[in-house]
Amino acid sequence: MSLAGAKRGASALSFMGDEGVGSEYLGLLVLPGYEEEFLLAVSEWLRGRWAMADLHGLREGGSLSSKIAKILGASAPGRVYQERRPCCLISLPGDYESYFASLSFNFRAAIRKRTNKLVKNYHVNLLRTTREEEIEPHLERFFAMHQARWLAKGSPGSFYSPRKRAFYRDVLFGLLQHGWLRFYHLEVDGVIRASQFGFTFGGVLHSLQDAFDHEFHPSGVGGLGVVLRAMVIKESIAEGLNGYDFLGGMEEFKTRWKTITHYVQRVRIGAPGLEGAAAFALSVGALKAKDWARERVPHWLLNARRHLWDRSRFRQAPDVASGAQEKRA
Repeated sequence: MSLAGAKRGASALSFMGDEGVGSEYLGLLVLPGYEEEFLLAVSEWLRGRWAMADLHGLREGGSLSSKIAKILGASAPGRVYQERRPCCLISLPGDYESYFASLSFNFRAAIRKRTNKLVKNYHVNLLRTTREEEIEPHLERFFAMHQARWLAKGSPGSFYSPRKRAFYRDVLFGLLQHGWLRFYHLEVDGVIRASQFGFTFGGVLHSLQDAFDHEFHPSGVGGLGVVLRAMVIKESIAEGLNGYDFLGGMEEFKTRWKTITHYVQRVRIGAPGLEGAAAFALSVGALKAKDWARERVPHWLLNARRHLWDRSRFRQAPDVASGAQEKRA
């Protein structure tokens, strides 16, 4: 956990890594069976030091999600607000053919057609980053593909921030050292055209981020992401993994892979006292206003506002724009 916002007066309690790096599942490292004892001690230590708790990514059904709200919100039970967010997970069987047969007929046909067309007309390899000397070239290619695609749409992209790129680089080294890294690449005629950044933990591959070369359009193949994902899922089953996690969201490009749904929670808690009451009212009041707007404001207007916000953030990061243009030139 971390305390933020002290310079503004009221301190906010949050999990480290809850913004900007793609984290979905967050929480506290506590020995099983000691969650309540630990949270009571934390609550006592934090007394008077925070005004608002905004905790993302708590796995629904876990011991922490219910106990955090109960214990931290005990002194002001009316200041607890909880939200749910769906996440997608493929439950992997013991063999790929059984899994493939479970997909819809049309999607199976699309995967076969795209894969066969690609393999027939090009020399295709599935690569995986397994050595430290591969990290820099693979990561730079990954960033370049991802940014080029979003820059072409007028958006800054996920990796416009040098700090975020540095974070991915640091995490990649750590994951590789522990044997958890699953950084896959689809190489076509000697050039990486699509990549998937993920890691394994607890028998599950967590797919964190994808990238593909948006200027490469092989005839009859369409998006390379489908071909790469099918290959990665096949590799994951062969490895003996029991799950492939898309993380947050219920988009069609995820659910067509025969996913099951689980949820994470976001818990907002106002501390006792006037400061906590004001912080909770501002946070939850703004949230309810957004919910009201989503229900009544036309989607095109909300999308236009989001697009303008993305462009304003992009203008504040000229180093990425110039760097991307140099790579594309």
